[in-house]
Amino acid sequence: MSITGGLINGPTQWAIVLPVKALTGAKTRLLPADDPARPELALAFLRDVLSALSDSEAVAQVTVVTDDADVQQVAVEANHLWAPESPNRGLNEAALFGASLTPPGLGIAIVAGDLPCLTGEVMNFVLRYAGIYERSFIADTQGIGTTMLMSHTIAGCTPAFGTRSRARHAALGYVEIGLSEKPSERHRLARVHRDVDTQVDLWDAIRIGVGAATESALQRNTKQ
Repeated sequence: MSITGGLINGPTQWAIVLPVKALTGAKTRLLPADDPARPELALAFLRDVLSALSDSEAVAQVTVVTDDADVQQVAVEANHLWAPESPNRGLNEAALFGASLTPPGLGIAIVAGDLPCLTGEVMNFVLRYAGIYERSFIADTQGIGTTMLMSHTIAGCTPAFGTRSRARHAALGYVEIGLSEKPSERHRLARVHRDVDTQVDLWDAIRIGVGAATESALQRNTKQ
């Protein structure tokens, strides 16, 4: 079925949850731990995601779940909410905690913070399709992980991020968005499939087109 087809039976407004780890442990596969560009790029990716969410008419609320003060500040600067993450809370627990803060009547979308190619138009596109299915998800470019997980209700929100999360979410009954054969739809969805963990991922993101914050961070670090 084409993404542009179908009838929206679920929510048209969504609460977004972004669980974001502390910058000290972020993107260690992208750059060495002592490289100052590493946390800068991680924050730039997040800024571009938050900017895209701000540009989406389907997004009613955004909550960043983190215990990192710099990440909290970025959320505040983007006029979004943040909630503290317990040091003992894993990614799935943090996602559920953020989801529990969702006001009644909104759908829930758990979104990765490292999608620098995301745009508001693409977010609208994805959430429109997510409204058709009670539970759905977007796989990463490699087809192994998950970049977004959507549920119409908090009761249906059962995140299983981690190793091979695409298979885990499919086994839980989530419907995978992005299996359309239309070239125009594949081009749009490339922006939401493309998370960035390695240098190869970053090169591919640049090919697709990154947001302003990531572009600026790359230019600054290229000049150094």
